[in-house]
Amino acid sequence: MVEVSITDLTGRQRERRILQVLDLATVYKQIDEHETLNLEGCYIKDFSLSLYRQDRGLAETDLVELRDLNAQGAYFDIEKGVDFVHAKFTGQKTSFDQCLFGDGPLSFYHAKFEADSTTFEACQFGSGKINFHYIDVKSKSISFNNTSFGSGDVEFISASFSAQKVTFKETHFGEGSVDFHYSTFGDGSLSFDKARFGGGEVSFKRVDFGHGKVDFKRVDFGDGFIDFSEADFRSGKAVFRSSQFGNGDVNFSDVASESDFIFDNVEFGQGKLLFFNTTARKLSFQLCQFNSYVDLRVDRVGKIDLSHTIVRDIVDIMPTDRCPVKIQSLELKGMRNLGNLYIDWRENGVLKLIQSQPDSTLKQKSEQFLILKESYNATGRYADEDKAYIWYKRYELKADLQYAVERDPKNAVWAYPVMFTKWLIFDKVGLYATEPTRVLFSVGVVYSLFSLIYLFLPLVADTYIDTGGGEVLAGMNDVAKAFYYSAITFLTIGYGEFYPVGIMRVFASIEGYVGVFLMGYFSVAFVRKVLR
Repeated sequence: MVEVSITDLTGRQRERRILQVLDLATVYKQIDEHETLNLEGCYIKDFSLSLYRQDRGLAETDLVELRDLNAQGAYFDIEKGVDFVHAKFTGQKTSFDQCLFGDGPLSFYHAKFEADSTTFEACQFGSGKINFHYIDVKSKSISFNNTSFGSGDVEFISASFSAQKVTFKETHFGEGSVDFHYSTFGDGSLSFDKARFGGGEVSFKRVDFGHGKVDFKRVDFGDGFIDFSEADFRSGKAVFRSSQFGNGDVNFSDVASESDFIFDNVEFGQGKLLFFNTTARKLSFQLCQFNSYVDLRVDRVGKIDLSHTIVRDIVDIMPTDRCPVKIQSLELKGMRNLGNLYIDWRENGVLKLIQSQPDSTLKQKSEQFLILKESYNATGRYADEDKAYIWYKRYELKADLQYAVERDPKNAVWAYPVMFTKWLIFDKVGLYATEPTRVLFSVGVVYSLFSLIYLFLPLVADTYIDTGGGEVLAGMNDVAKAFYYSAITFLTIGYGEFYPVGIMRVFASIEGYVGVFLMGYFSVAFVRKVLR
């Protein structure tokens, strides 16, 4: 018998076990006889299938069958190393539950897990390197729930998981790197719910996640570099809700997927967040805070949801030669933009992105255009700022009308005329002071309209334009007189050469007021353009 004391990081004893010592010769004999391998509660030192093959004269790659392995609560002490290289786990269940591994190298290289279920639950690994390279999991399920890896590197490189259920729930990875690159997962579910990474590099590069649901909810990824680049999520859903990323960069570049990526309420650190050239059905970042650069120059995404996010740096959605940034819908509802949003009005098709939101209210669309307007101003994109401002005012006007009528249907009596007046004066006349040429065109239209009134009104009413300027002015033809009088009235010159008689005085007064207004309107629009 041997006593094993398990301590925490502070050296305090957490658990004490009394284990039965089992020599390797006995274990190897059970393997020879294809017996059920029961190592529960046993102490085994330097277990090695590589040495077993050498002793039995087997080739290095010959599979060694381990039937119904039960190592629950066992302790594999490591001095030279422990390996299950080219092991073939068969039977109903393979269990390493609550198993302890000492400090040193541990290898499951090219192991095949073919038992109905495989479990490493509550297992504790030592500080050595842990090698799961090229494992082939054909069990219906495999579980690493509540497992604790030591401070060494953990490698699942090119592992094949065809299990219907793969779980790493509440698994604690140590300070070493965690590498899953080139691994493949089947169409079952994969869960890392509440897993914790210790700060080393975490790589899921070029991993094939299959068609199943991928669950990274409430994961603490630590401060290391997180790499999901070139991963293939195919179709399904990848959920990172309420996870925490540290100060390392997070890379989802070149991901090929038809999945929804849910990052709602994720806490991002100071590292960059990269989705360059990524394809996905949806990217959702609701309630996230971006503290550093966010690269959303994707290849093709159905919807990007940035609702209620807080932006403290740059969010980049500008198209490039390599990435056309094809997005069908973009939501900015409730965004607090303390940084800069880089997006091109024309190339990104911003108007269509906002208008295509099926669930946004008129008020919410208005606020999103305002966010864009302020961002364009901060980045010096003034032409795009004007476009965003126009649509902000248009949707604001519609939202005000909708609010007034919904509050009291009787308000429609005055709300619609007021809306029409604002639309006519502010929108159609000068596009909210963003187009001085539009104002000049409106000046010409109004001037011509009043000139025609002065010309034809005397034909239907007892009114005319009189003069006190002598025979020359009195002999002016009616057309010239009407247009000349309209000009001096519109521009409020007031020579006194002509004056209206009769009802024409009312129209003259109106034209004088309109002229002053439009000249002021033009001055505002012109100065606004020049100063920028």
